[in-house]
Amino acid sequence: MYLYVGQLIKAIARSLLSFPSVTLLPTSFYNLFALAIVKPGLTHLVLRIVTASSQYEFLYNPSLPSEEEIVAHCVELSLPRGTPIHWTANALREAGVSDVQAARVFHAFTAEYYGCSIGYIAMEYIDGIDCDSNDVDLVAKAVQALIGLQAPPTATLGHIGGGTRSIVHSFFPEWLPNVDYRTDQDFYAHIHNIFKFLRIKFRGDISSHGRFLCPSDFNSGNFRKRTMEGGRLVVVVLDFRATCFMPLPFIEVALKKARDSFSQSVVEKITYPYGRSDDAKVLLSASGSLVQYGTRPVALPPGVSPRINSR
Repeated sequence: MYLYVGQLIKAIARSLLSFPSVTLLPTSFYNLFALAIVKPGLTHLVLRIVTASSQYEFLYNPSLPSEEEIVAHCVELSLPRGTPIHWTANALREAGVSDVQAARVFHAFTAEYYGCSIGYIAMEYIDGIDCDSNDVDLVAKAVQALIGLQAPPTATLGHIGGGTRSIVHSFFPEWLPNVDYRTDQDFYAHIHNIFKFLRIKFRGDISSHGRFLCPSDFNSGNFRKRTMEGGRLVVVVLDFRATCFMPLPFIEVALKKARDSFSQSVVEKITYPYGRSDDAKVLLSASGSLVQYGTRPVALPPGVSPRINSR
């Protein structure tokens, strides 16, 4: 019997890290897997592990702090303000959304291992059940709440606190621009250059649109349902790797590029927060044409460099 790579990684993690309960949060970005190391009733500890060239190996970090050390450290600290999950949790509460939540983050940090930066997040343990094909309505309600959250006036595009270079969006092949954007203006200039490069007529201005929280990954595993006191059902959003602040038309692009049947079923139930945009149609056309160039960035503006590790 053959094990899927995810099952194998979980088995190895249980053995090497001596944790009885391990949940795999798979992601294709940067060849990373996120392992949720669970202490029931207290926290998730999410460990990003860099995979080796073989899909059946991963880089084990022997300097991983113990659960007790991390939890003790978290108690002494206030919640970090620079994480997308933390901002979203606060924004949902301020918007009066009670049936959609984001897991609370207690601490986030990085540690170097042989020149590779490994990121750790200590976050709230969500006691619930992953959503499945029977929960399309619940997940659609959660996505609807997320895309209605407007970015703070001082925030850049991309992950909150991560700068414009942190953008992850399904507009790009494999969802990564592979560009070191210095500012939002670099991103806007790049998008307009892409239109020219692909000979797509566009007379609008992408920068004129408001910026909102934009999820690109509607996989059912990114949402967990939990039953609160009184039997009230709440959906908790777990994975924010592909959730960024983006100009409004990019929300419609992300929704229309949903790939699997579950995501497509969710999207069918979404109402666009500010109506549909002709700019989204142009962006969808450009996104489809970019596929032929692979992950190599094209049409970069002057002074903007490709990311060194782009393929």
